[in-house]
Amino acid sequence: MENKIKVIVDERMELIGICLRLSNYRNKFPFLVKTFNNFNYHKEVEEYFEKYKNHNAIKILNKIIDELNFAYDVPFFLMTYVDDNWNFNGQNKPPYSTRLKNSPLVLEFFDELKDFVKVSKFEEFFKEHKSFYKNEIESFNRAVSLDDVVPYMQSLFHQDFKDKKFLVILALLSTGGGFGDNDFDRSEVYCIESKRHNLGENTARNRSHYLHEFCHSVINPITRTNFDKIEKINIPSEEVEKLKRSAYGELEYIVNEYIIRAIQVCYIKDSGEDETDFVNMNESLGFNKKVLLNLADRLEKFKENGTNFEKEYVGIANIIPRTFAEINKEKTL
Repeated sequence: MENKIKVIVDERMELIGICLRLSNYRNKFPFLVKTFNNFNYHKEVEEYFEKYKNHNAIKILNKIIDELNFAYDVPFFLMTYVDDNWNFNGQNKPPYSTRLKNSPLVLEFFDELKDFVKVSKFEEFFKEHKSFYKNEIESFNRAVSLDDVVPYMQSLFHQDFKDKKFLVILALLSTGGGFGDNDFDRSEVYCIESKRHNLGENTARNRSHYLHEFCHSVINPITRTNFDKIEKINIPSEEVEKLKRSAYGELEYIVNEYIIRAIQVCYIKDSGEDETDFVNMNESLGFNKKVLLNLADRLEKFKENGTNFEKEYVGIANIIPRTFAEINKEKTL
């Protein structure tokens, strides 16, 4: 079946998860590396790798954590540019070229990481846990079916995605949420999934989480290209503060989140489920209900007309500032 989503555990993600646990990341962002439903695995990692916490790779990583915007999705998406020989090939790509500002510290870390892999015998550790990883994958696949996610993206964006491989990577040492990529040029589209999410029932709302992360690969590059064409957005200060607490401090990221969360609204409705609880939950995080629903209405109309998404993007994105303008005007009357 074309475009079937594959669920995997990836050496690169487990390696960076180990490094984060050995570094100051654990102190700075403790909620991103909590033990969650896999205590024994965390314990094995800590007992096996504790003696390598003073390795040069970890020392450089501590500097990166102190000096750069190195959190949430950044460590994991850096690792998607690491090849089978542990060489980093993402120098011209985000997040290295954007949030990390082309810092030489990052390149130093990857140089030292090769030695960390060697002296710690990480690859042997990974192979010894293959049966555990297999169980995690099987557990995920029993809990949720994602067969309709790529077809939905095809119908929404009017693309067939035949040249793309869709991967859910289970990052078993992360509790930071799900992460979607910023790069749609390569053949693999990623959802890097942490252990935080309790999958629960196979509902459209739960499945929409994975749709959300895959959509970042499509939406983020288009936003970056067209951001200067979006009208000025005046978000009420109380909503801005809520969004910052949810790690959405930059306006470009807020635009991405609004559009993708509106896509989730459409998906949930199209699946025959009530979207009300989902919209209310997002409102509690700082996403304005009226803006989300207006965007969802616009996206539904776009979905039906069969045109190119990138050509329509600016008109869709400008729903955000125009709806906020209406809201702010109503407040002054």
